[in-house]
Amino acid sequence: MQFAKFVRHLFFPHESNNQKAKLLHTSSLFVITIGLIGFQLILGVSYKAFPRVLGYAANISPSEVISLTNQKRAESGLLPLTENSLLSQAAIAKGNDMLAKGYWAHFAPDGTTPWSFFLNFGYKYRYAGENLARDFSDAGSAVNAWMNSPTHKENILNAKYEEVGIGVVEGNLSGVDTTIIVQFFGTSLTGEPSVPEVKAKETVATSTKPVATITPIPTLVPTPTPTPEPEPINSGSSITYVSPFTSTKGILLFIVGVLIMVLSIDLIIVKRNKIARIGGRPVAHIAFLGMILAVILILKAGQII
Repeated sequence: MQFAKFVRHLFFPHESNNQKAKLLHTSSLFVITIGLIGFQLILGVSYKAFPRVLGYAANISPSEVISLTNQKRAESGLLPLTENSLLSQAAIAKGNDMLAKGYWAHFAPDGTTPWSFFLNFGYKYRYAGENLARDFSDAGSAVNAWMNSPTHKENILNAKYEEVGIGVVEGNLSGVDTTIIVQFFGTSLTGEPSVPEVKAKETVATSTKPVATITPIPTLVPTPTPTPEPEPINSGSSITYVSPFTSTKGILLFIVGVLIMVLSIDLIIVKRNKIARIGGRPVAHIAFLGMILAVILILKAGQII
């Protein structure tokens, strides 16, 4: 009986809550907000204390990225790309280089080009291309973002490319935990000059604003130095027990869902019973919209270049 009264007091307009669900009271929304802030602070402290247990995990499989890429090519009547282990190693090295040097671009601040990673791992190319993505939670979203960008789509649907390598690396980039996807396209050299072909524009996945494309100058392939042994580097999404990103997203979605349900019940009961309330609901509505905004910010789309 006491539990039933508590549920009614919390979720339904009643005399005990001044004809307004307690969850929609300003004091309750304030407590929820403080709780979310406290949860984020706890996650921040816990991440530093238990990095192996608590960390960002996107669960992006390189093989799935390749499969989805080939699906898009098949839909356009193109032959599938073959995964090349050298390209995959080069892509992973490029991702780790960005994390180590703190940049998010096709060309490193020290002038290192994407093509140097091809050559460092012994891949002599006739054609070469690169797509980059970050902050996506799954492979499908990243591939769809590339396909929605004309220049990235051109790379994926380029009939000149025969092979592909994918590198998925996770780490801290400029103070933000992130997952980076490096997609290297290539066609091995058969006696002709190498022509890097990459047309990737920097943009956020949801943006339609045109940005200048990158068109590298064709260069002849130099005689590569002896190929270094690849270092042990991250070749895919790490496995963590708890993801701060996923946890926060799940909690916010749950809270917003509950608030929508309670607000709907509140409106129906008030209208049906013709309940006259002295106090309005502007503060509750503002807090509610603020919660939705927080979810939108957390669930922002990733970036591609």
